[in-house]
Parts: sequence; structure tokens; C-alpha cells
Amino acid sequence: MTELDPSIDWEARADAYASELEALDEEIEAILAPVHAEDRKLITNHDALGYFAARYGFEIIDTVIPGGATLADPSSAELAALVERIREEGVKAIFAETIESTALAEALAAEAGSDVAVVELYTGSLGEPGSGADSLVGMLRINAERIAEILG
Repeated sequence: MTELDPSIDWEARADAYASELEALDEEIEAILAPVHAEDRKLITNHDALGYFAARYGFEIIDTVIPGGATLADPSSAELAALVERIREEGVKAIFAETIESTALAEALAAEAGSDVAVVELYTGSLGEPGSGADSLVGMLRINAERIAEILG
């Protein structure tokens, strides 16, 4: 990077960003602290929150779209089994993505019960300017806030 633009102190910028991410990690832990262990269950459109779950003590119960591919179509038997799992586990929300349709998640939530919410998270892209999720730091913070709000 220094060869591209020697006028910038790239190492100092990297250090500052690393510090910002470390502070964000602590902030996310604080945001999620009110979520009880028994409520740290996630159902997502597809397996996009694995690292988040591992880092902050959540369990991915299942995914709406099997196999992690966004183009896969779940069978009616898989959807019925997922609805039953949502009920058995007492899942409070299905976490969809802002870049995908929420129609399937909303149908599953309706089938599972009126107390199951569909919450959109930023996973595959940043939010629009001014959304609060228009940077990596903002996106991670907003997602944690949305998860904590519905599960806490």
C-alpha cells in the first residue's frame, strides 16, 4: 500500500481500525448481554451468521434455505420440519437478510405462530448511506441491536 500512496501512514490507519473493531466487539458483547442463554437461538435464511454465533454464544438452530445456497429450494417436508423445530425450541424470530426476499421466512413465522417475528439483518451487503449500516462497524452494530431487541 505504501508503494501505491506513500503519503498515507497505512500502518497507523490499520492500527486505528483494529482498535475500532476491538472496541466494537466489546460494545456488541454489551448489547447482547441481556439476551439469556436459553434465548440465544437463531434461525436464519441461510448459514450467514456462523461466525457471529460462535463468537457471541449463539446457536444456529436451522436455516430456511438448506445447504447454505441462496438458490436452493426447501421441500415442503423440510419446511414443515422447520416449523416444528421453531415451535419445539421456542424460537422467537427468524432472521432474514436485507438482500433477499423475506416471503418464505414470513410464511414460516406465520405457520409457527403469531409470536415469531421476522427480523432483517445486513449480511451480504452494507446498508444504504444514512442507514447506520453503511460501514462494516455500523452493520455489525445494527445487527447486534436488532438481535438483542427481539431476543432480549
